Amino acid sequence: MKSDNAPPLRDIVLLGGGHANVQVLKRFGMRFEPGVRLTVVAREPHSPYTGMLPGYVAGAYGWDEIHIDLAKLARFANARFIAAEASGIDTQERRVLFADRPPLRYDVLSINTGGVPGERFASDFVTPVKPIGRFLPIWEQLTADDGPPARLGIVGAGPGGVELALAINHRYPGTRCTLLDAGGEILGGLAAKARRRLQRALRERGVSVVTGARVTEAYEGQLIAGDTSITVDHALWTTGVEAPKWFAESGLDTDAAGFVAVNEYLQSPSHEEIFATGDVSHSAHQPRPKSGVYAVRQGPLLAENLRRFVTGRRLRRFRAQRHAMAIVGLGIGDAVASRGRFHASGAWVWFVKRWIDRRFMRKFSKLPAIREDEPHVAAGLRKGLPRPMRCGGCGAKLGADSLNAVLSRLDIPVSASTVSGIGDDAAIVQVPAGRLAMSCDGFRAMIDDTYRFGRIGAHHALNDLFAMGADPKFALAIATVPLMADPMMEDDLLQMMSGARDVFAAHGVDLVGGHSAEGDELGLAFSVTGTLAREPLNKAGLSPGEALVLTGAIGTGTLLAGAMLGRTRAEHLLTAIDHMDRSNAAAADVLCEHGARGCTDVTGFGLAGHLSEMTRASGTGASIRLADVPTLPGALELIGSGVESSLQPNNQQALADYEIKGGTPDAPGLRLLADPQTSGGLLAGVPAHATDDCVQALRGKGYAAAAVVGLVTQQGLAIVIGSRPGSAG
Repeated sequence: MKSDNAPPLRDIVLLGGGHANVQVLKRFGMRFEPGVRLTVVAREPHSPYTGMLPGYVAGAYGWDEIHIDLAKLARFANARFIAAEASGIDTQERRVLFADRPPLRYDVLSINTGGVPGERFASDFVTPVKPIGRFLPIWEQLTADDGPPARLGIVGAGPGGVELALAINHRYPGTRCTLLDAGGEILGGLAAKARRRLQRALRERGVSVVTGARVTEAYEGQLIAGDTSITVDHALWTTGVEAPKWFAESGLDTDAAGFVAVNEYLQSPSHEEIFATGDVSHSAHQPRPKSGVYAVRQGPLLAENLRRFVTGRRLRRFRAQRHAMAIVGLGIGDAVASRGRFHASGAWVWFVKRWIDRRFMRKFSKLPAIREDEPHVAAGLRKGLPRPMRCGGCGAKLGADSLNAVLSRLDIPVSASTVSGIGDDAAIVQVPAGRLAMSCDGFRAMIDDTYRFGRIGAHHALNDLFAMGADPKFALAIATVPLMADPMMEDDLLQMMSGARDVFAAHGVDLVGGHSAEGDELGLAFSVTGTLAREPLNKAGLSPGEALVLTGAIGTGTLLAGAMLGRTRAEHLLTAIDHMDRSNAAAADVLCEHGARGCTDVTGFGLAGHLSEMTRASGTGASIRLADVPTLPGALELIGSGVESSLQPNNQQALADYEIKGGTPDAPGLRLLADPQTSGGLLAGVPAHATDDCVQALRGKGYAAAAVVGLVTQQGLAIVIGSRPGSAG
């Protein structure tokens, strides 16, 4: 973990995870710039490398080999990672705009998003190859069964289109590819001998080439080019991308096609605080084709110029090479290279290309270990020293034993108006108009995205009321923001409270006030109050014979801990965030409708700890079937490799209350039962006759992981380790 006494004073926002911006992250990670905060905003959490796409299609590489994990790279760079798609830029206020969330402030902006498909691509029949992040999921669907459609049209016979056609032919020889190009000759920019070698390969592989064919229409089964009609089952468009319309609408200088104009410093002539690279940029001084090669070349200088600009130093000029080396694969094991008049071909060219591509990707997959700053404590005092890297979210809660020890020493008076107080999810008080349910909860930030953090904080606080069957009405907030430049502090508070406001508004909850303060870390807490029109759900409501129904998967604690260490896959982290950013209101209604009386939300003390609380309160026992407990993707692997929340050791003491049947105490799934959850699901006892209907109703409401995980018994606690009935193993 990188640390510095200087608070953040300037925000550099990297819009897009393209080939240049990822190099900015790597270089700032290798050399931290005090006073600067980096934020990367990207549509996809994994950034694909253009140069390896044909190799992936041909079967030479796996999915992970061609993708850069932006969450891990951002963690290495001490940068924030926000998974979102921009819809515009307010250049006057210096804000990135979004369709579904508040604007994000920047001091310096680096645009490396790639282009967008043109309107002609708005068809299920036509798939643009760029941006690759959108192409790959569609390609996976097209090839999911027995390979791609039998007849593929590939519009654009440049090096990219030719290489893609040869890659498809190599892996799926039964698919007939037809290349269509508007020019009279294909591959005109390559050396003559390289061009002839590729043309011969196309003929030998049975790939048809139609030149002078400018496709003007594309509809189901037909590509129309003038008087020519080509019948295909699907079409891939490789002729390039268009600029998002909002570039020009933002007031940025653009070329005639709408791409961001840049000077020799990769900087906008109209807005010096904005830089642009890759396909979205256009340099009138050094016009070059839109190729990933140039974005890769721009990366090191972009990183240097961003650093120089934000620190007030003179920028450096970017000099693009006049002729980039083009290496075109013929499938796997053979390739053609061309630069100017130079050409080469053969197996050795393929191996050189593979070595170049893999070397580039190793820069982002083989990152130095994130260092945890060890406090300087004398050796004799080190026993019991807390971890230097502490978890956020519910992983940052005080352990159950410590909390109970403090509460047992407090003499807390309780009046007759208090129906249910400390020890349950929310307090219930009797007032002349009826009963109120009240609770408070909060934690420091555990994710980079402050808007989503605000949403999760609001959901988490409301869950205490939902777990009691209450209807939330009011909320008070306590927000903590770390010391930064004033505009940065204001924007973080705005993002965080906007997220909370959106959740409260969706539930009809009035945010009636609160308090904000400066602190060491970003944090958010809420006091929530609701009404209770029905008999409350509570921890003491379990009855023997009931089924234990869990409405959501577990594993957020270890996934968040892994993210802090740069070990959680970006897609798994985003799945966990989506899981936490979800209301339990509908789940509580379903549970009540199916006869539940005992309920709690699974949060900081883990599934095992919260179930233990319920059985003690209700005077019952319980049995959990481990194989039936739903887990979030990646959680079992992480906890099995030793990644765990800082609250995990304390929570695991609850497992001592359970008899373990059929397994060992160190089984990853067993340890995950003690994993602290943030904004977790509900755990309830449901009458046996209503169980199946209850689970189906929960899934129908969007709780796809809802499952029966055990049984309420007369006494004793047990965990049964084993496979599901009828499953393999």
